[in-house]
Amino acid sequence: MIVQATHLPMKTVRFIVALVSLKLLCSLWAVFVFSRFSPLIDADLYLSGFFVSDPVFRTRIIQGVVLILSKFGSAVFIHWFFGVLSLAGVLYYSCRGIIRWQLCLPLLLPSTLIWSSIIGKEAIFYGAFTLALVIWTRFAVIKLKLTDYCLLVAAVVICLLLRPHYAIAILILFVSTLVIKKIKKNTWIWLFLLAIFGLSILWLFVWDPLLYRGFEGIDPGARASRFKFFGIEPATDDGFQTYKSLVPLGAIIGIVGPLPTEVYSRPILIPFFLEGVLVLLLPAVVYSYACNQSFEHKQLFKTIFWLSLVPTILALILLHAPFGLLNPGSATRWRVNFEAIFHIAPLLLLYSFLDNDRHANHPLPS
Repeated sequence: MIVQATHLPMKTVRFIVALVSLKLLCSLWAVFVFSRFSPLIDADLYLSGFFVSDPVFRTRIIQGVVLILSKFGSAVFIHWFFGVLSLAGVLYYSCRGIIRWQLCLPLLLPSTLIWSSIIGKEAIFYGAFTLALVIWTRFAVIKLKLTDYCLLVAAVVICLLLRPHYAIAILILFVSTLVIKKIKKNTWIWLFLLAIFGLSILWLFVWDPLLYRGFEGIDPGARASRFKFFGIEPATDDGFQTYKSLVPLGAIIGIVGPLPTEVYSRPILIPFFLEGVLVLLLPAVVYSYACNQSFEHKQLFKTIFWLSLVPTILALILLHAPFGLLNPGSATRWRVNFEAIFHIAPLLLLYSFLDNDRHANHPLPS
């Protein structure tokens, strides 16, 4: 990729420079404006070296990166560096000579703008996850190259290290798409059986740890805490059982974020509420737009959308539910990790089919 950079069209180079410059502006806004309303506590702790001896390996990874970068620039530079890493997927897509400014719009959504532009796991995971999405949509339409496979492995490893429960989505996407491409008849039956198997594994080995993490990982004393609102007593078995019974509600508000009552009492949350509603609706918007387009293999697009992308979205909503209940701020922040599945993924899938129509030398695999 470095070797080929000198051969990029000037239009692509200008687009990349503009994108990286935009990310700098986003970092500056997050650090100097947003932080006045909501302190960037974790980012500041990383800058101070607080997590050097943290027992969690993934936290020490971020801390190590920050300490290395601190030798080369200021705090703003470090934030910006993390922001540029969040662009990995869009940059890789653009380096193929295709400019799609629509893919950049989700980067300006309030939560994404903030949490993908500062020091934290979200920025790196967002970049690796969107990179995997770009490669997935290529996989859906054409044969992958060695570069794709190498970058995919790197992206998966990063996602597994930082947010393993969200990284499951990458496996679902690739396995389901492979089944769709290889099994021509009764595909849905095989995918349904795989879904039952996956849900069984989730229930037996993953669900309870996620519930405890969602219950214990939220500060009951935080300003936006919902412990009191839902009548949940922190750090008690009774409180945990109440929380557990309300987790299905977290599936929705985990994506939307603030409740209407919270928006009413804190108008500053209005942009985040509107953002959450938009994110939840965007897959349907993109699908409706795609159905009105004329391109070859539209039926295959619809099959992959409904049997691969939609189940992955539902799986991520389910996996995020335990973290979306007790604090709207935490819900939207952690949603940033994977929210590209709602908007960038369906756009990428559509563009892959449209691009395939334009390049006769890239036919769909049989």
